[in-house]
Amino acid sequence: MSKQDEITIYDKVRMGLKLSYEKLLQRKAALGQDMVFADENGMPRVVPAKEALSEYLSKCSDKH
Repeated sequence: MSKQDEITIYDKVRMGLKLSYEKLLQRKAALGQDMVFADENGMPRVVPAKEALSEYLSKCSDKH
């Protein structure tokens, strides 16, 4: 497998994970559910999915 093939596969996996995570946030936001994340100390932090989705989308748009 060439280096370019590895990069292509990596990019496909990364985009698939990104899409899957975004769909999860959208689905949970539509249902009014929460997301649970770990804070900087490893402790659980509960965030409304709508808030998490908004934050995620703003971070994604900052990259472009």
